[in-house]
Amino acid sequence: MLNNQNYNVALYIRVSTEEQAANAEGSLKSQEQRLRGAIDFRNRQGNFGELVGVYIDAGISAKDMNRPRLQDMLRDIRQKKINLVMVTEITRLSRNNRDFLEMWDMMRDLGCRFMSLGNDFDTTTAAGEMLLFQMMNLS
Repeated sequence: MLNNQNYNVALYIRVSTEEQAANAEGSLKSQEQRLRGAIDFRNRQGNFGELVGVYIDAGISAKDMNRPRLQDMLRDIRQKKINLVMVTEITRLSRNNRDFLEMWDMMRDLGCRFMSLGNDFDTTTAAGEMLLFQMMNLS
């Protein structure tokens, strides 16, 4: 069941190579379409939220947090412009557990939720947050 939160939603989109980024039919476009569709679907069920930012790092690995648009998004979270980050897969945000946990700790402390469509992580619910912690503990 969705709560009536009305989130300020940020989409984080990333591909690792310039070739993927240059592909007009590639995954940048696909990721954004899937994420926008998920927001539309949830808004049809209730007052889910509004898209306030799309952050795209094209052709940059997620091995660390040295990504310009990721840093822009983290700044906007700190400024409380965003209270929900959505990704298609957790690996779009990070491939490093330590970095992910650092981001998640900051987000949680600031009241920002996290949702990964492909991994079925949705910290807008208690069950989703518990699943996220269990998966990270196994890593």
